Amino acid sequence: MTDSLTRAEITSELNMADAAAVIALSHACLADDADVVITRSPVVGTVVTQVREPVAEERFILGDVLVTQAEVRRRGVDGWTMRMGADRLAALAAAICATEYLADGPRSGEVVALCESTRTARETARAAEWKRLSASIVEFEEIP
Repeated sequence: MTDSLTRAEITSELNMADAAAVIALSHACLADDADVVITRSPVVGTVVTQVREPVAEERFILGDVLVTQAEVRRRGVDGWTMRMGADRLAALAAAICATEYLADGPRSGEVVALCESTRTARETARAAEWKRLSASIVEFEEIP
């Protein structure tokens, strides 16, 4: 297994990756070895989202988020996913990709590459957003 990302990071990035890219990669993984057992069919539901207010650092419930969960067993390992939204196929595909990585399958490097590109794209978008917003930041001076 590649050591560049942890299991949690792989799962997290697969859950945020572009659906079409995850689905395409899962098809390639299954072309190599189609033996997969769906241990939990994709299920759409909601999870409560809790956030922390940054000034007082108090937690509060923001609301419910629509998610899809799926679990598979492949190459002797279990893969699990929870993607935001109701895309059952993308959730199943992410679980398949997770097993490819966890089992150090022939396409595990492609799974890592997809996860790293997803992370880079998200970080780039976040930096661009902060740059756009920085003009509106108000700086206060302390008066002694």
